[in-house]
Amino acid sequence: MKKKFFLTAAALVVVPLTCVVAQADDVTTLIDSAKDNYAAHKYTKAIEDLEWAKKEIMNRQIGSVKDFLPAEIDGMKGVDVEEGAVLGVRGVSRKYGTADGSKSVVISFVSGEGSAAANGLGALMKMAASLGAMEAGTSSKLVIAKGYKGQFVPEGKQSGTLTFNLNGGRMVTIQTTGYQGASMAEKVAKNLDLSKIEETF
Repeated sequence: MKKKFFLTAAALVVVPLTCVVAQADDVTTLIDSAKDNYAAHKYTKAIEDLEWAKKEIMNRQIGSVKDFLPAEIDGMKGVDVEEGAVLGVRGVSRKYGTADGSKSVVISFVSGEGSAAANGLGALMKMAASLGAMEAGTSSKLVIAKGYKGQFVPEGKQSGTLTFNLNGGRMVTIQTTGYQGASMAEKVAKNLDLSKIEETF
């Protein structure tokens, strides 16, 4: 009986570990295939293998960065918004809202590192944020969270967006609705690990 219990418990431990190893091997198998195709002068196939490997790594990167998003804010549970990549720009978002829809917070991480198109879009987004701050004039607010400088731009009496431009074409935005001024966005920002987000995403 004890032997049977031990074997069952061991199986429960081994199966999840096997799944993790299998997932990790998806990337290494593609890289190994790229090496083989490169050695055989099959350059097109080698490039294709590397592109698939890159996509797999990016998918896992998006999954890992979600760990930096809080599960809930002020009792509002977070719901992941569909993420993806367009022209090399990747994004992860989570929305928090009250049951009646009167208040909401949306946290978004955007990264365009390593893509010429994404770098161009990143520059445009920074320019748009700057123009928005200029248009808002004295109503915009500088927010400093853990050494990072962000700009909150109001979009009406009870909504606005706080934007942090990080290194490498990365951005963190916190959009609030139903809150007066920058206080809620500032509160959320101070609970985010911006340095880890910058490093990971």
